[in-house]
Amino acid sequence: MVKVAHKPPSRVRYEQSHPTMSCRLDKVTHDLLEQRLEDLGGVSFADFVKDSLGLLQLKMPDVKEIKATARGKGYNQARTEYRIWYLCAVCREPIYMLPNSDGHKAMIGYMKEHGWGHASCHEH
Repeated sequence: MVKVAHKPPSRVRYEQSHPTMSCRLDKVTHDLLEQRLEDLGGVSFADFVKDSLGLLQLKMPDVKEIKATARGKGYNQARTEYRIWYLCAVCREPIYMLPNSDGHKAMIGYMKEHGWGHASCHEH
């Protein structure tokens, strides 16, 4: 015989005032719903239903803030990976230059004059 677990009276009252509701969804709809909940800032399914019924006003994520943060992260990553620089001959600190600036053009000219190239090109 299976023994029924004892529930405190507060739990019984909670379950009576908050009945469970469930539904089955196909995989595509389920994934779409999960993505929508995540896009709304990770809200719960219950809060999503309450918002749909007009019982709760969900706070929409600040799109401008999200875009600014993403742009900043992308800019910093690109700057780190693709920035043109060389070391100062005196203090050994990096000197950064903008693409197509006079300094960049001078660097290209210097490298061309002194035969800089791919290692594989110099092998032939």
